[in-house]
Amino acid sequence: MSLENDIGCLRSLPLFRDMPASRLKLVALMGERLLFEPGAILIHPQEKLEGVYVIMEGEVEIAHLGENGDERRFVKDAGSITGDVSLLSGKPFSTTISAKSRVLALRIPKDLFFELLQTVPEFSLAVCRDLADRVHRLASALLHEHETV
Repeated sequence: MSLENDIGCLRSLPLFRDMPASRLKLVALMGERLLFEPGAILIHPQEKLEGVYVIMEGEVEIAHLGENGDERRFVKDAGSITGDVSLLSGKPFSTTISAKSRVLALRIPKDLFFELLQTVPEFSLAVCRDLADRVHRLASALLHEHETV
């Protein structure tokens, strides 16, 4: 992909849609483009992350093994971000993230991610909305699961 293609791809994602062009170019230049084949692991449990992953193409699968041995799996597709909760909380990642299909991801270094949060209000708001949406979906799923028990 060329720089222009990377910028266009980022601009199409909700997290970056309202970001100023100069900052978007910085993300495209400083981000590390990574290609993962199906089954490849992006993030291991207990890994201390040095950046967030923006899924530009493909799907990733989040797998979590519960204390009772039950495994839960969730899929995130293109346009999603992962690793942000771990970076924001300062805690190691708690699950495995693997490529469900061929995945093109842009790894945004931790320092750049935090700089964007501090200096680009549109990005901060987009990350907050994304986190709130995930919390809402999680709460709904937990409440629904609890009602059926």
